[in-house]
Amino acid sequence: MKVNYNVLSNSIVLNFNGKTMIIDASDKRYNKVITLIQDGNEDLIPSVVELEFAFEGTRLSLVDGQVMIDGERLPDALSSKILMLQDKELTFDPLVNFWDKLKMNPSFNSRLQLFKFLEHNKHPLTKDGKFIAYRGVSSDLKDLHTGKFDNSVGSVCEMPRESVDDNPNNTCSNGLHVAAFEYAKGFGSRLVEVEVCPSDVVTVPTDYNGTKMRVCKFKVVALGTVELDDGVYGEDDEETDGFNFGETDMESENELIEAIERKQDELYEIIGSISSVDLMSADIDMIVELKNALYLLEDELQSLQDELDQL
Repeated sequence: MKVNYNVLSNSIVLNFNGKTMIIDASDKRYNKVITLIQDGNEDLIPSVVELEFAFEGTRLSLVDGQVMIDGERLPDALSSKILMLQDKELTFDPLVNFWDKLKMNPSFNSRLQLFKFLEHNKHPLTKDGKFIAYRGVSSDLKDLHTGKFDNSVGSVCEMPRESVDDNPNNTCSNGLHVAAFEYAKGFGSRLVEVEVCPSDVVTVPTDYNGTKMRVCKFKVVALGTVELDDGVYGEDDEETDGFNFGETDMESENELIEAIERKQDELYEIIGSISSVDLMSADIDMIVELKNALYLLEDELQSLQDELDQL
């Protein structure tokens, strides 16, 4: 793919595949684009700056800003998370594995309810797509209801799925219970971390603000003492991110204001570049690129301002 570019003092104007875009110097993609230009690999620029090209050769694709997997649209929360991880150049394989296991859950309602549970609580994923939750148990690591289930590290507790009450309106009923840290720590004298496969989730009760669920199987992986941060279970926080889907309005507002200021600086630079061009000797293509970049920046500024006004 042919890529046209114009390197300015604080940004790069790119044109390819019928579109013009601007990468400013504060953008983490800027140095990568510069390196590709220096190495003569301009054809690789689209895969660095456009997500739709970044997913080429994988099961994922980007359609109208929404992530698809094998042609199926992902839920908004999962799609946004994958886009965020891709932007940070972090692996999203655990999320893809999570989705594959979630699809194996035979209950449509269970799949929807699991997202409620994960959106309300920070739960790390394992690399193979399972998630970590918590259980309050007795001092001898037995369950608090029957005293028969061993919850020592390495134990697998399970029961027939059909024996688990799948009605979310029955808040306390038959099934193996796992929960968010804040809920689980209020039960029993000890706390354990458990690994749950999304396919084994049966229901999330309608009360308790989505902080507990009934499952048909889990594995005890550790004794719990503190709440785990979201991320990939067993990985460093700096290398992974997890189910922290949202951000505060203040964070959003600050980021938008900073983005608007950067775009204003780019706009002034483009205007300055156009003003300094000798129209009698200038390259027509360069002038067209600069004008397109100017129009694009004006549209981006307006979109950012509209988004800021809505906060």
